[in-house]
Amino acid sequence: MKKIFMIALTITILIGGSLYFQNQSSYSEYVSMQADKTISEELNAVDNNPKNVKTENEKLGNEEPPEEISLDVTPDVERTPEDIALDKRLDADRKSNERTYREEGRTGSSIRPTIEIPTLSIDDYIGIYKTVDAYMRENSDRFPEPADNGTRGSTSDPRIQNILYAEEKSGIIAGFEDENLVAWAVKKLDGAYTNLLLGRTSAGEDWQVLSEGDVYQLRKEISDGN
Repeated sequence: MKKIFMIALTITILIGGSLYFQNQSSYSEYVSMQADKTISEELNAVDNNPKNVKTENEKLGNEEPPEEISLDVTPDVERTPEDIALDKRLDADRKSNERTYREEGRTGSSIRPTIEIPTLSIDDYIGIYKTVDAYMRENSDRFPEPADNGTRGSTSDPRIQNILYAEEKSGIIAGFEDENLVAWAVKKLDGAYTNLLLGRTSAGEDWQVLSEGDVYQLRKEISDGN
């Protein structure tokens, strides 16, 4: 009887152990499958091409280029690196003046003269404004009406100032005294700026427009007399 009991116990232990190890193996496989499933879901959740992030190629190809500064410069003119840098600075200075005049009613320039500029009286400025306004009205196809002080004023281009007030004057300004010459920068209808070169025979006389153009045109007319 005891022997039969021991045989039955041994069989029970073997069957139980088999079931235990089988269950353990199934559980391990289940855990492994669940782990793989979790990793797979996490990988699928990652957007390898998110909509709000551009690749380097897209950045190079699709981004809009920075706004270029448009300059009204005579075609085919030779400009030095200094000319190019100053043209850009003048353009930025004018845009700043337009903005501050609209917002605050004032203008000014960050570009300082490199030569002594004649001091003009209030009456001188009144005469200049009258002459400039009359010239703009006569050329209404190119100039706005009315203009404002944010888009016109004494030029801050030191190259023009140096030409006008140099010791030796030639071309269209030959014979003029410093106090009888002035250059006025004016914005045109197309958004570009031009310079009006004004002169008078003597103090108290009316101002006249001697020429119009950018610094390169005026430089040629003044230096060459053409």
